[in-house]
Amino acid sequence: MNLSLYTLITLLFSIVLVQGQSQDSNNQHEALRLKEELGFQKPYRVLKTTFKSLDGFQTYYPGTKITLEKMLRYHFYTAIHTNQKENKLFSMDLTEFHLKNNISEEEITKETVKLIGDMFFGSSELKLIPIQN
Repeated sequence: MNLSLYTLITLLFSIVLVQGQSQDSNNQHEALRLKEELGFQKPYRVLKTTFKSLDGFQTYYPGTKITLEKMLRYHFYTAIHTNQKENKLFSMDLTEFHLKNNISEEEITKETVKLIGDMFFGSSELKLIPIQN
């Protein structure tokens, strides 16, 4: 009987642990490209956001036919971690930038693009985006 109880407890603990890891992986959307040639600690940036999912990032970035998600994850080498406590951007050298809270997905993307565009390497990435005014 003790062995069965031990097995049951171990099984339940394993299920809870795996589900917790699955939840984290559902909230972490990796960058679609890496910029390894720069030699930074991370070859991508990380946007941590309070938004629960990427659903709101499926609209087009103003002046383009590029979705907000693709703009960040592909063009600006940025992973997006959803369902976080606050909005922050971590640059490739791990500098942390606090972003506004309670804004739309479009506004946080525009704020992030502006921050990255003001960075030395990010400015060259911004120049490659075909944005029409």
